[in-house]
Amino acid sequence: MAIVIFAVIFVFGTANAQTEQSKQKSFPAQVSIFYPLGTHGWESADYTYNFSLNLMHGKVGGINGLEISGFVGRVYGNVYGTQVAGFVNTTENVTGIQVAGLVNTSNNMNGIQVAGLVNTTNNVIGTQIAGLVNASDDVIGIQVAGLVNASDTVGGIQIAGLVNAADVVKGIQIGGLLSLSRCLQGIQIGGLGNEACCVRGIQIGGLNIACNYLKGMQIALTNFADTVKGGLQIGTFNRTQTLRGLQIGLVSVNDTIESGGSLSLVNIVRRGFYRSWEVSVADYSNLAVTYRMGTRTLYTIYTVGANFIEDNLWNVGIGFGHRRAINNNLDFRPEIVSYNYFPMDFRNIQSTFSTHLKFGFVYNVSENFGISLTPSVFALNSRRNSDTEHYRVSPISPFYTREKNNWQTAIGAGISLGINF
Repeated sequence: MAIVIFAVIFVFGTANAQTEQSKQKSFPAQVSIFYPLGTHGWESADYTYNFSLNLMHGKVGGINGLEISGFVGRVYGNVYGTQVAGFVNTTENVTGIQVAGLVNTSNNMNGIQVAGLVNTTNNVIGTQIAGLVNASDDVIGIQVAGLVNASDTVGGIQIAGLVNAADVVKGIQIGGLLSLSRCLQGIQIGGLGNEACCVRGIQIGGLNIACNYLKGMQIALTNFADTVKGGLQIGTFNRTQTLRGLQIGLVSVNDTIESGGSLSLVNIVRRGFYRSWEVSVADYSNLAVTYRMGTRTLYTIYTVGANFIEDNLWNVGIGFGHRRAINNNLDFRPEIVSYNYFPMDFRNIQSTFSTHLKFGFVYNVSENFGISLTPSVFALNSRRNSDTEHYRVSPISPFYTREKNNWQTAIGAGISLGINF
C-alpha cells in the first residue's frame, strides 16, 4: 500500500518538479565533503540536483532524484525523489522517500519517511516508519513506529510497537501496549490499554478508557467510560458513570443505569440499586436462599439450596432476571437460572445441571415484604457414572426424557413458592 502511494505521488511530483523549482539553477550532480567544500562551494544551496552525494554534510537548493549524505543532508527547497542520510535529513517539502539513521524532518511529506529513531513532519500523506518515534501535525495514510506514534490528526492507520498518541483519530490505531487519542472515530487496538475521550467505534485492549462517552464497543480486561450511549462494554471489570447500553463482565460498577442493563456476576449500581433476599421451597430445590442484585430492569441472581425429598443433594445456581410492576401490589418477575447439583457427602460427583426459565409473580404485602409464586420450565442434562444412577432432583416427572451413552436429557416443569424481603 505504501509503495503504491509513493509511486503515484512520485510520478506526478517529478512531472511538476521543473515548474516548482524553476527559480533555482539546475545541474545534474554535485559532490561535497563538508559544506561548502564541494562542487559548487557556497553556491550549492542555489542549485537543484538530480544526484547529490555528501560525504559528511551538504546543503543544496533542491533534489529532483537522489541525495545521499554520510551524516547530514540539508535541502532548502523541495525533494522529488529520495533522501538518504546517516544521521539527519531536513527538508521543506518531500515528494518521495526520506531515509535517515536518526531523524527525518520536513514541513510537508507526500511519500515515505524512514528513520532509525525519529520522523517529524507537519503533514504526512503516505507512510512514516521510525525505529522509535513518528511525530506529525496531520497524517493521511499510515504511521509505523517501533515505539511511539504521535500526531494531532490521523486519517488512516497508526501502528506502534508500544504507544500511539493522537488528538483525533479517524481510522485505526494499533499499539503493542497503549493507544491514546483525544477523540476516536474508528478502531483502537492495544495490547494493554486504550484511552480516548470520545469513542465512536470499537476499543480493544487490556485496558480501555473512554473519558467522555462511548458509542460503540469496548472489549478489554478493564473498561472505563464516563457515559456509554447505545454501546457495549465487555470485560472482567466495567466502570461507567452513566450506562445507556449493555455491559457484560464479571464485575460492573455504574453510578446510573438510564437504559439497558448489565449482565455481570457482580452488578453494583450506586443510584437505583435493587437488591432482595428470598427463602423458597421448590420441587427442584426443596429449600433455598436467593439473593438478587442490580437494577429492577436487569439483575444478577445467586442461589444455594438443598434437596432431600428425593436424593440428598446440594444445589447452587446463578442467573439473571427482570422485575416489572403490574399494579401497586403485584409484580411480574421473569428469570433464567442455571442450577448445578452435588451429593451432600461430595462423593461420586456427577455432572448434573438444569436451566430454568421462570415466570414468577410477586404479591407485595408491604414495601419490603412479598410472597412469590413461580412456575418454570427447565432443560436438564445429567451424566451418570457407569455403576450409579442419575441424580433424582425432583419428584415431578419430566415431559420428555432421553438417555444415550450415560447422558440423560430431560425437559419438564417446576414450581416454587417463596417469601421475599
